[in-house]
Amino acid sequence: MTSRDRLSDGVLTAFATAGYLALLVAGLGVSSLALDEDVIRTRGVGVVPAYVAAGAAIAVFALLVRQTVARERPSYVAAAGVALAAGATHALVLGAGALVGAGDLGVALGAVSEVLIGWVEPVVALTAAVAAGAAIAVRRTGAERPRWPWEDAPR
Repeated sequence: MTSRDRLSDGVLTAFATAGYLALLVAGLGVSSLALDEDVIRTRGVGVVPAYVAAGAAIAVFALLVRQTVARERPSYVAAAGVALAAGATHALVLGAGALVGAGDLGVALGAVSEVLIGWVEPVVALTAAVAAGAAIAVRRTGAERPRWPWEDAPR
């Protein structure tokens, strides 16, 4: 029995995406608390562009992880590509959202440069790499759903 028979690509992608969301929220929150800084400090950029950017990064993560785990034996190197794509999507969508929201190119460029140079994009990319790596590990190891000891008993 292959790992795909035990755990479908869709279910694995859903769990990995939920894990990425949790890691992203926790990583940004803990980093913000530890550094005593807002995630986005640029004046004129509200929370809506930040949420939309995070949502877009999560969507790209899900699409790329789905493609990755569809292979029978995906490479762990693919996690780096997923991480880079999620980080790039986050920065680009944040910039576009800041431009639309503030109507000022300077504000948009300031927000993008702030997240690229600061700690935000490393957190976005690192959490994507961890979650994608976990999904790849599940596919490669052939893990199956957890079972109680009595589930395997003969009937």
